[in-house]
Amino acid sequence: MNKQSSGSIDSRVVIFWDWQNSRGTEAQIQYVIGFACLKGIITSKKVYSDWQLEKNRKLAEKLWCEGFESINVPSCKQKKNRTDKKLIKDCRQQVLDQSEINTVILLSGDGDFTPLVRDLKAKDKRVIVIAQCQKNTSQKLRESADEFYLLSQIEQGFRSLQFAA
Repeated sequence: MNKQSSGSIDSRVVIFWDWQNSRGTEAQIQYVIGFACLKGIITSKKVYSDWQLEKNRKLAEKLWCEGFESINVPSCKQKKNRTDKKLIKDCRQQVLDQSEINTVILLSGDGDFTPLVRDLKAKDKRVIVIAQCQKNTSQKLRESADEFYLLSQIEQGFRSLQFAA
């Protein structure tokens, strides 16, 4: 469901990235930021994971260098989906009652985020979901978003712009 809209100078954008569900490459990290800039002014970038388990330190460093606030959520077998719950809680606190935030970019394919997307849209927030791959993405999450993309589509769009010049 791609109801596309262009960003405006007045639009305020936040990015919430579920790294455990949708990892990206160094290039994709930059393309996501570029994509978000097309939607408006980025006011916050947060990425969630159990960073002690992250094997690719270079990617973690790239996120930090690009201005992402890295939220560490240690894994716990007794408490499933801790990362999702933390991201949802933070997003609700930061966005729901903030009228100046117009657009939320959520990077995940996890269906646990569908109720959050519906709540954001009920508060007149535009929600863009970007997932790593189609087959592991919840159909309900895709359908509930205003716009849906795969990371590879974002990357392909920016690469074609680079070679068009």
